[in-house]
Amino acid sequence: AVRFLRMNGPFLLMGEIRHRTAIQLKRAMYGRRLGCSNLVLGAGARLRGIAHIRVGRHFQADDGLWLEAVTAHPGQAFSPSIVIGNDVSISKWTHIAATSRVEIGDGTLIGSKVLITDHNHGQYREEWDASVPPALRPLDRDRPTVIGKNVWLCDGVVVTPGSIIGDGAVIGANSVVVGAIPPGSIAVGSPARC
Repeated sequence: AVRFLRMNGPFLLMGEIRHRTAIQLKRAMYGRRLGCSNLVLGAGARLRGIAHIRVGRHFQADDGLWLEAVTAHPGQAFSPSIVIGNDVSISKWTHIAATSRVEIGDGTLIGSKVLITDHNHGQYREEWDASVPPALRPLDRDRPTVIGKNVWLCDGVVVTPGSIIGDGAVIGANSVVVGAIPPGSIAVGSPARC
């Protein structure tokens, strides 16, 4: 603090103290609400639907985490669940969202700019009304996404609704997971293949 004061002056020191205090308070509040000890959240974390999210011990996420259990969308209500195990680490700008269930196992490492979801804006398995903007289309549901223990999702991975990734699997950078990936395998591409 003394060095910071000498280099930047009292005004900036007070701002830095306020900023760090706010971060610590936010971590403590989120940690208590999520039932997580040793919670670390980077700047700009956006958590929604906290009553439907459970996080294990030693959870850490870098800047820009967007973690959302979607409970409502125009004309729809959901009972989502996001369950994240112990010792999970997430890099920058990752988005995890559920209308049904997303589960992430213990020891999983998630890279930057990863999307993990169990739903889409609209039902694309059937015909849809293309005149309705995607943000206003009904969200689909009932396609849980499960990521096993000790999985590594490299930067830019997309895990689509209904996907299951087995324990110890590695998903290469910028891959799109559609369906099941066996335990202990390395999968790459779009769609990701072993």
